[in-house]
Amino acid sequence: MRCMLTHTKGLPALLAAACLVWTSAGRAAETDLDAFAGQTITEITIAGNQITKDWVIAREIWSDVGEPLDPQLVRDDLTRLENLAIFGAVVATPTASQDGVALNFSFTEMPWIIPYPAMNYTEENGFSLGVGVASPNFLGQDIMLSGSAVFGGTTMYKVSAENPWISGNHVSAGLVAWHQTRRNELLDFNQTSDMLMFKAGKYLGQNGRLKFYGGYYGVKSDQPGRTLDPDNRDDLLFGALTLGYDGRDSWRAPHAGWHNEFGLLYMGGDADTWTWAFDVRRYAPIGERHTLATGPYLGLQSGNVGEDVPPHMQFFIGGANSVRGYQLEKLGKEIFGKNQFLYTLEYRYLWRAMRPVKVLKWTFSLGLELAAFGDVGVAWSHPQDFNVDRTRSGYGVGVRLLVPGLDNLRFDIARSEDGDTVFNFGVRAIFDERKKRVR
Repeated sequence: MRCMLTHTKGLPALLAAACLVWTSAGRAAETDLDAFAGQTITEITIAGNQITKDWVIAREIWSDVGEPLDPQLVRDDLTRLENLAIFGAVVATPTASQDGVALNFSFTEMPWIIPYPAMNYTEENGFSLGVGVASPNFLGQDIMLSGSAVFGGTTMYKVSAENPWISGNHVSAGLVAWHQTRRNELLDFNQTSDMLMFKAGKYLGQNGRLKFYGGYYGVKSDQPGRTLDPDNRDDLLFGALTLGYDGRDSWRAPHAGWHNEFGLLYMGGDADTWTWAFDVRRYAPIGERHTLATGPYLGLQSGNVGEDVPPHMQFFIGGANSVRGYQLEKLGKEIFGKNQFLYTLEYRYLWRAMRPVKVLKWTFSLGLELAAFGDVGVAWSHPQDFNVDRTRSGYGVGVRLLVPGLDNLRFDIARSEDGDTVFNFGVRAIFDERKKRVR
């Protein structure tokens, strides 16, 4: 990329940042960009980034000095910058110059370090509360460092370090470690777990994604028969490779595009099983603020439960992250197995677009969606159990609070095919959470 960036500070930068607050989603007006379409870009400048390195920003700006201004490419630049999740607002402002158009990108940064009340929530164990500290933009390089401790339904100590793009064409790396104790309500034992996981990834072109992760996962039980090893502790080593396509127009509030992934995971040590995962998602715009989000997830494991597959590595259906309208602790004890199939159809209305909100001296971007949805799902271990009789479905309506760091908080009222009405609360998008075993 041949962008010539000029970094402006002082009073102009402060004025630019001040006018970002409460602008529509922190973006340039569509009409401003369209008015300059086709004119030669003579200069690209950035303003307002006191912490973020210029090269972190420049890497996401594909518009080029000397090229005709393409309004859609500038909008894509804004999306890539917003996806970094370190800015409360991003605005692109075109202005006439002597030989064409100058393009200025203005930023309001989120704080580089944030102490926060930590929260963990699963349908199985409920809420856990504690404290945490995070640096979402460590060293101004979009490195996320965090540590937290929560207590309650789950006791968990966790540290993580993730750099989404460490070099080149969006090469990523990360490390996550945690220690956890909780009550496994579905299998009726007290579970102690330890995880150490390394992650790496790379863009393949603009939309291709290649990821690798591997590490150690240990599970200890206070009851016999819950692990493969007779000493009541499973020591598992794993490695996985995923290949995907990500054509979403936004990571936090997708309105259009595909997000597909195929993964292959091997788990050894005390276990001996392969897992194939197929995740297909389609975001179809049906109006300016109206979106249909839909797609299936299929997870298949080799081997037999209790011999190759640990019992605690099964899928349990129900709750906010699989088939809404059912309580996980009820349906999960009936419909479970080493394999699972889930399908979700969700209509979303973007009531309040992502926009900056200033809290004291900090700026965050928040939004609000309304939703109506339907879910279908089943889990099984034996071929004869993959049938319509074991399949369950639910439907309902809900609200999505779009927040930084968590993507969204979900508040749903759902009704099962059995006629029960259940309130479901979820953290993060259901399409991501449905792949997890502890949901």
